[in-house]
Amino acid sequence: MNINNIPEYFLWFIIYAFVGWVWETTITSIPQRRFVNRGFLNGPYCPIYGVGALLFVFGTNYINNPALRFFTGAVIACVLEYATSWTLEMIFHARWWDYAPRRFNLNGRICLEGFLLFGLVAVVIPYAHAHIAALTAQFSPAVINSAFSIILIIFIADIIATNRALSKFNRILREYQHIIDKHRLDFLEFIRRGRRVFEMRIGQGRRIRNVLSYQQRRILAAFPHFDSIRYEEALARIRKLNTDSRHNIISEHEAQHKSRASRKKARKKAAARTPRRRK
Repeated sequence: MNINNIPEYFLWFIIYAFVGWVWETTITSIPQRRFVNRGFLNGPYCPIYGVGALLFVFGTNYINNPALRFFTGAVIACVLEYATSWTLEMIFHARWWDYAPRRFNLNGRICLEGFLLFGLVAVVIPYAHAHIAALTAQFSPAVINSAFSIILIIFIADIIATNRALSKFNRILREYQHIIDKHRLDFLEFIRRGRRVFEMRIGQGRRIRNVLSYQQRRILAAFPHFDSIRYEEALARIRKLNTDSRHNIISEHEAQHKSRASRKKARKKAAARTPRRRK
């Protein structure tokens, strides 16, 4: 590992992060039958995959035994995933994924399935990385340094924007949780008052989309197991409001489409009944 090659290493990181984003987005979008940006950040990359791939490249580069490479890579990846889950929880007071429903998991942060998949990737990645390294080697140092500078600026800006969005989201959760605690009566009254007061904050006739940013709503959709440690009830209610809002918008679009189609059909029938004038 040469410190002078950091720009090239960063491009490797971005490439692997993009591949991870494609994988995560695909396996999430197909079951939901709609596009879901699975990334933690806004851009098309999942940093944990980029970091993991570089750890495989540099950490298992000199291991020739496939079984040892499998085990070493699986351990490295699981440690990384566990550390990432714990760090995100400490920073944002929320859990982004939860493997608790799966068998053979550790505190819901890692599981046996991931261990086996990561080990397999560790065995395969030397062959894939040879092509990626050959690809970046074709570019001159000037091109690599320029790409490194531009992408790094975009990446840092994305991190800052994401941090601000999540900090604001925590403030919204804290405010709504205060409303829930203040008006906690029986369950039905909790639903009525909690939702009514929060919708008063949104504004009469306005949707939750006017309160939550695109990124905040995207995270709710992309991470179904995203759970707030401090404001669990508030998050559940806001998630429900966000889902209802999205379904209402879809219903409105469908109703508008049906209305336009019915009007068009009525015009055609009227035109067919109207006799043509003779010249």
